[in-house]
Amino acid sequence: MSGPDLPKHIPGSLHFATSREALQSLNNEDEIVVYCSDENCIASTAFGQLLERHGYMHVLHFAGGLAEWELAGYPLEGEWIRQQERQGDE
Repeated sequence: MSGPDLPKHIPGSLHFATSREALQSLNNEDEIVVYCSDENCIASTAFGQLLERHGYMHVLHFAGGLAEWELAGYPLEGEWIRQQERQGDE
């Protein structure tokens, strides 16, 4: 994982700055779920296809993305979440 902490993301998810970094970090046998911010974003679909072309066998696409996850009330992590928690404690 690289780069600054994302404002909010699904717990346990990894963010890679480049496709090359992801390909170097992930194993072909890993179970991988790709997702975007919402259902209108196509980047995760394209990245999932790239992984499959490179021999990754277990790639799933979470079409609803972060928006659907958050709407369902599932937990989130990230800097934005920590700021909200700090403001709630004041």
